[in-house]
Amino acid sequence: MVNRLHESQNKGGINMLQNRIVLNTLVSQSDHNAGVAQPELVSNLLNTNVTNIELRREYGNQTLSELQKLSQIRADHRLTFFYSVPDNLFIDHKLNLHLLQYVAEAQLLGASYIKMTLGDFDHSDAHLVDSLLSLIPESIQLNIENDQSAANSDTKKLAAFFDQFNDRSRKIGFVNDIGNWIFTHQDAETSAQALLPYTRFVHLKSYLLDDKQQPATVSFTKGDLNWKRLLNLFDTTLPVALEYPADSQALVADLAVLKQF
Repeated sequence: MVNRLHESQNKGGINMLQNRIVLNTLVSQSDHNAGVAQPELVSNLLNTNVTNIELRREYGNQTLSELQKLSQIRADHRLTFFYSVPDNLFIDHKLNLHLLQYVAEAQLLGASYIKMTLGDFDHSDAHLVDSLLSLIPESIQLNIENDQSAANSDTKKLAAFFDQFNDRSRKIGFVNDIGNWIFTHQDAETSAQALLPYTRFVHLKSYLLDDKQQPATVSFTKGDLNWKRLLNLFDTTLPVALEYPADSQALVADLAVLKQF
């Protein structure tokens, strides 16, 4: 099981422990595009010996049979599931009406983590924080990610949201996708430093700029991002997920690089 909330900030470049590494099923994008269902994607990833899998909600059909099949795979192989939900937590300054559905799906999966984007949080309504915490079971950690939109990647807005939990025993954490900052014209290191106290999970990928200086997501080993410098900022117990399309050979090579970090 990946560690949950961390209060310590132990940093440094040591060989990455196997139980910190997470694979987002985006690494199997070509198989998904060819019609392979998410349970089979997860089964195929077992060959990597990575036991932490981040499921993409948009890769599934949310049927009871599929959710139960995935849960059985998790139980049989002692996996830890992260559940990536491509939706905002707040819509029209209110909690997303689908949140309970997402939580129910995560519970059926046996997922320990849910990831969403923030949306239009209204910090003036203090009751929203307590309402939110009442909807999230203690068995699940909710995290918020910076995406490739300016609205969901404003570091001051994100910090203001996380600060709402300063006097609560339970926190909402931050997923730092270090490869997304380039899409919102922000410096990855400056942004990481600003949100470091709230960070509970890292998405590792990089980017290359095309002839028009537009970024495209690539493996952390192939892009322009100084990923080692960035990873050294974070607590050495935080889970780190690979989230980019990769063929099996490239994925094995990238995992070998990461394990030696």
